[in-house]
Amino acid sequence: MEQGVIVEILILQIIVITLLIITILFIIKARHNISLEKKFSKYTISPLNTKELSIFDKLLIKINKLIKQTSNVLSKITILNKYAKNYEKHITYDQLETRKGIDYISMKFLIGLITVILFLITQMFQYNKISLLGIIISFILGFFILDIFVHIEYKKKRKEISDDLLKAIIIMNNSFKSGMSIMQAIEIVKNELTGAIGDEFKKIYLDMSYGLTIETVFDRFYNRVKLEDAKFITTSLTLLNKTGGNIVKVFKSIEREFFDKKKLNDELKTVTASSTFVYKLLLIIPFIICTLIFILNPSYFNPLIKTQLGIMIIFLLLLLYTLYGFIVKKIMRIDIL
Repeated sequence: MEQGVIVEILILQIIVITLLIITILFIIKARHNISLEKKFSKYTISPLNTKELSIFDKLLIKINKLIKQTSNVLSKITILNKYAKNYEKHITYDQLETRKGIDYISMKFLIGLITVILFLITQMFQYNKISLLGIIISFILGFFILDIFVHIEYKKKRKEISDDLLKAIIIMNNSFKSGMSIMQAIEIVKNELTGAIGDEFKKIYLDMSYGLTIETVFDRFYNRVKLEDAKFITTSLTLLNKTGGNIVKVFKSIEREFFDKKKLNDELKTVTASSTFVYKLLLIIPFIICTLIFILNPSYFNPLIKTQLGIMIIFLLLLLYTLYGFIVKKIMRIDIL
């Protein structure tokens, strides 16, 4: 059994050393080419509009090509296509032609494979036996790690849209007062505003140019951003389109509603700033204390790390810590309807 483990580790070591040698040779060749370019650049005339790509750009192109090739394979699986639809809302207007939802699934699979390779390398150098459970866990961690960054970016995007939605309503209301149509008002918003809100209104304008109805277009907008303000606009436009009415008065009412809500939100942030700071500080303190204890006595946590009971206690503490943060955040949250 031990001999089989040694052979397995030896094979992995050979693979890793081979990959390192190939990487070193690639770097040496690249440095040699760069030095030759610098040497002969003195005696050559460079074109005015150079389109030469750097090594990083070439690497990025190869990665994108690998993602596209993986997407072509994964797109044949129906379940993954349905799963990929959840990521379509994260695609910006400029990426509509080059990126699809299935590309995110491909990136998740590739990151999972990279995580498995890193796990195998660490196990190899520690001379530990490779377990199937460890491979599965490392792949799952790698597969879902992209969701963390996507979720963080999505929260930033929603906050930016929530802050700038009032500007869009004011521009649309002024456009309606000038006698413009909804299509023209949306076009002005997409041209005037930048950032996430401008990107979303470019998508809205594109959907309307394809002939979709107003309620369908703004319903798609709400499904992408999941904001109550967007739902309020969608409902108002749907009722206005079905029952008729003065669009200027409706949007003036929406503008006043959003302005009052934003003003109240700003006042609440000012009032709850100190309690929010205390909440964040209480969340950080346990990690600071654990870090200080580990620096002073690295073996202090060995009973927790090296025993099954200790691992169970750590898992229970993390669960209680997460539950504590969730409950306190729910208590402190104030929703404005």
